[in-house]
Order: sequence, then structure tokens, then C-alpha cells
Amino acid sequence: KSKYTSLILIINEINNFMLNKYLQFLILSLFSLITEVTLAQQTIFPLNLKLNTSSITQVSGSLSPYLTTSQTGTTSLNWLEPTQTGFAIKFKLYDVTWGKERTIAKGDNWFINWADFPSLLHIGEDNFVAHWLVKSGADRYAYDVYVAHSKNNGDDWSQPQLINKDKTPTEHGFVSLYEDNNSVGLIYLDGRKMINAMSEDPNDTGMSLRSVNINDQQIITNSNLIDGLVCECCQTDIAIGSDGPIGIYRNRSENEIRDIYITRKIDNKWTEGNPIHNDNWEIAGCPVNGPSIYAKDDDVTIGWFTGANNQPMIKIKKSNDSGKTFTNPISIGKNEAIGHINLIMDENLNTWIVWQKKISDGAAALMLSMLEHNTNRLYELTVDASGNIPRYSVPQITIHKNKVIMAWTTKISPRENARGKNNETLIKVAFFDSTNI
Repeated sequence: KSKYTSLILIINEINNFMLNKYLQFLILSLFSLITEVTLAQQTIFPLNLKLNTSSITQVSGSLSPYLTTSQTGTTSLNWLEPTQTGFAIKFKLYDVTWGKERTIAKGDNWFINWADFPSLLHIGEDNFVAHWLVKSGADRYAYDVYVAHSKNNGDDWSQPQLINKDKTPTEHGFVSLYEDNNSVGLIYLDGRKMINAMSEDPNDTGMSLRSVNINDQQIITNSNLIDGLVCECCQTDIAIGSDGPIGIYRNRSENEIRDIYITRKIDNKWTEGNPIHNDNWEIAGCPVNGPSIYAKDDDVTIGWFTGANNQPMIKIKKSNDSGKTFTNPISIGKNEAIGHINLIMDENLNTWIVWQKKISDGAAALMLSMLEHNTNRLYELTVDASGNIPRYSVPQITIHKNKVIMAWTTKISPRENARGKNNETLIKVAFFDSTNI
């Protein structure tokens, strides 16, 4: 009798255990469903602000602005401007207003591309460094990275120095400049292996991510490989956190997973890249859609575009320990985003994001979003829905003291494709005071 009683007790315990597990499963499933519905019905609040908008230049065909505020607090805007024989890099500095226009360099053999464009960085006192791209061969994507310094506030520039020394007629670009102690650091995409004969192993022929340093005497040091296989033509980005430089880029796995990775420079060495988030976006070609990062002491925000699971969207992740760990991602523009994101944080750690949104007939709208720091409430403003935003362009945003500044390329007419010619675009700039929001 005691044996039967024991058996009945055991059966009852099993039934209770299974019932509890089933109830747990139902509760978790219900919670997951509620969460999905909540995310799908996320309230987007209107962003009520007035943009002060103007053109930075009147020269038709100007394109590819690059806007940044350095560690020194100096804000600069550089862009490409057509000349009679090629292109020039022009720039202006911003204080209360935009300063005088100056020229960095001119060339008739440059690589001109919507996704890969020159940049400028102030590195203290009257010192600047700039980079641009020069054709190295007849192939369409054969080009090199050149860097020059100015020691008199951008009035005069040194002879440009070739950064990549591999002498292969392959792609070298997508540069991110940063101040690195007594020199300038760069991370960039390097295609030297792409000259190799095709093989089944993409590591033999794929794009790599490399780094170098260059001092004000134009001497190159610390040439290193960071990642041996990355996406071929997505922008890189860098921010300086409390523990040093943080680089982000789009990786490429041997199975064609192209997610965003992070690397940190510790003890003068770049760490092995690790995924910011496992989107598991499998795509056989480069989406030409790089990430953006901004750091303010220990606080770091990263944004990127993904098309995983046929659901295009922008994702934002935050860190409060200088990029060691990150929160769960917050999605923006689900099923509407084209990407081409750029972001900054204001003095209250609110995140401001410029990005492109898909509108009718395949055109792009320029959007401005604000992610509130404490609440994660999302605010949104349509900056331009005229159809004049080139889908291939990359809008810019920075913060100068309390003033948020934006820059972007616009087509002169929505009927122009603004891709193959050099007389169809202009550059617009806008600003607003973040303390008045």
C-alpha cells in the first residue's frame, strides 16, 4: 500500500510541476506578445522645433558634407565642390556663425563617391588634419587615402601623404580620423587582398579594417590589422570615451552575416572586434550603410541600420561604462528606414539622430529624431519630404556648445537623379538650440 501511495504522490508532483511549467510558458508567451504589441504601437511624439536653414555654398554640384566637433570643441564643415577640371575640398569653421570659406586641396584624379568622402579634424591650437581619396588605377574602385596637415588654422596645407603603402590598385577608404596623443589616428577599409585570385575562402580576397598613426611631420607609424574580413563599403566611425578611442564598423562573416562590430583601443592596441548586437543580417553584398557613434565621458550611444528578417530599421544602443556593455536596442523607423544614420548626444544625454526614410516612388525623406535619455520617449520631425534628398547621401549632425547643427546634400530638382553628374546638388545647413526643446 505504501508503494502505491508513494507512486501516487510522485505522479501528483510531476503533474504539478508540468502544470507550473505550462503556466510559466503561457505567462511568458503572453508577456512576449504584449511586448511586441507595445513596440509595434510605440508612440512617436512630434518634435516641435524651428530649424534655421540656409545653404553653405551657392556652387551647383557641391556634395558630401562632413560635419564634426573635435575634442577641442572646434566645429568644422567640409564638402566637395566641382572645379573646371575636377573637385576641391572646401571648409568653414563655426562659432556663433559660419566663418570664411577656405580650400584644403584640389585635384583632377580624385575618387568621388556618395558613400566615401573626405573629412577634416581639428587637433588643437591652429592644427588641422584632412583626408581625401585619389585614384590609383583604371579600375572603378582603385583609389588610395591621402592625408595632409595644416599648422596655421587651415590657410596652408602640407604635401599630402599616402597612407596605405601596399601599392595595389584596390579600394582604400571609409576613413575615420581621431586625435591620438601626439599624433592622428585613422581606421580605414583596406582592399589589398582583393587583388588576389578568387577562392572559396573570403578571407583570401575580402576587405579588411586597418589602422595607422601619422604625426605632424607626416611620419606613419603603428600600421596594424584590426579585422581581416569586413563589409566592403560601409562607413566606419570613431568616438573618444573616458577609456580611449572606440571604433565601430560593419563586419562580414564567412556566411555573409553583416552586423555592426565594436573595437576599443586599449594600451595602444585595438581589441578584436565584437558584435554590438546579433541582428544576423544575411546579405550577399554590401548595403553601403555604416554605423554612427557618439561618446561623452562614460556615456556612449551607437546607432546603425539593419535589414535583417526583411524588416529595415534603425537601432540605437546605449552604454554608461565607456562601451564595455550596452542596453537592449531601441528601434526607429521600422519598415520605413533607408538608413544613412548620424547621431550625437546633447548636454542632457538625449540622443539626436538624422536618417533617411522611404517615401513614395522610392524617394527619401530626411528625418530628425530625438530619443529622450531618461524615458526613451521618441520624438520625430520630418526635415525634408520633397523628394530632393539623394538616397545615396549621408546626412550629418553635430553639437556645438548647446547648438545642434545639421548638414545634408539636396537635389536642385526632384526630377534630377543627382548621381552621375556634378551640377545637380547643393548643401544645406540648419541649427537649433537644444536647451529650448
